[in-house]
Amino acid sequence: MEEQEAARKEEQKKNKAKFVPVGNNKVLSIPVIIPSHYAVRKLKAGEYCKLYYFTNKGLKDAKKSILSTEAPGLMLTTTADGQQTWVNADETRDPKAVITKDKNLSWEHFNKAAPCMIMAMKQHEWPEDRVTMHIQFWTVLQNHCWRHAYDPLKQHALLHTSQRADLMVGV
Repeated sequence: MEEQEAARKEEQKKNKAKFVPVGNNKVLSIPVIIPSHYAVRKLKAGEYCKLYYFTNKGLKDAKKSILSTEAPGLMLTTTADGQQTWVNADETRDPKAVITKDKNLSWEHFNKAAPCMIMAMKQHEWPEDRVTMHIQFWTVLQNHCWRHAYDPLKQHALLHTSQRADLMVGV
């Protein structure tokens, strides 16, 4: 018995990693979503932002710009009331960037982007009724009979309808 105990202790000394206790840690259930500065500015202002910014490609582009070491500087822009103002360049959208319109997203991209955007809306303290309105609207699209139709035009028509979400913000 003592020999077995001594052998076990010797084994533990030789292979420490094998006998390290493993904690019962929880896995994060909420993904970290860091959209572009432009998307954040739109959401903070309570404006609708294209779903593209919450697709994998949009989030990847945002990550590239965030990790950039180049200082963005200021940019002169015109506000809705016609006044000119200076804003951080990273808070504006690059006019040369190719942004996929909501109606042209694939269902795969839509399914990725909509929940990410809902989380971002909540993070930026959108009124609960507006968040709920978007959830209900996008749920109706997901559950519509055309969503699973064999005719791609019917599926595309639903995605075309998803672009109407920007009109709901001002309701």
